[in-house]
Amino acid sequence: MQLSDVSRRTGVPLHTLRTYERRRLIPALPEHGEAQIRRVELVRALLEVGGLGELEALRILGLLDCSDTTLSRLLGAVQYSLPTAGSASDDGNWARAEERAHALARARNWRVSEHNPAWRTLIQSFVVMEWLGQEDLLRLLDAYAEALEKVAEAEVRLVVERPDPESAVTRMVTATVIGDTVIAALRRLVHEHAVSRLECSSAPTA
Repeated sequence: MQLSDVSRRTGVPLHTLRTYERRRLIPALPEHGEAQIRRVELVRALLEVGGLGELEALRILGLLDCSDTTLSRLLGAVQYSLPTAGSASDDGNWARAEERAHALARARNWRVSEHNPAWRTLIQSFVVMEWLGQEDLLRLLDAYAEALEKVAEAEVRLVVERPDPESAVTRMVTATVIGDTVIAALRRLVHEHAVSRLECSSAPTA
């Protein structure tokens, strides 16, 4: 299989594939096979979907090519590399919000690390709720957590079912990034549905 065939199979322009080769994101080979197809799809997911920089993508690819890297370590590295919001603060609001996040994790028996960038995002969300005087939204935390536990478990099953590490990482990136967008869109649609039902149920009958 020539590089032009890889371009046709993956939808990645030929000049982009040559750039990937020059920057060592994919190996420069005289002939290409299915492994090269999977590598191109992974690089595209890391750069275009995940928003990773080339150096971060190279680090992930280096882990992938390391024979003693476990799938859990590889997927963890991907999750921690994906961009997310949140920055720590030294004020009392941050300390209270951090304790609230710890309490939630303990109550749900979650095995999670404070080094996960999403941890800062969650804490910062709690801080913003307090700033805005919207602490009553915290009553929704268990509902959020319960629903998302089911979603996350289903996503992880799809990831680990993939036949090779490249496909598993590609699935993790797309499930995380695109899944975030899908969940947000579905929630807004269901908001509209819920409001409509509420209006219909409260409307006076003739």
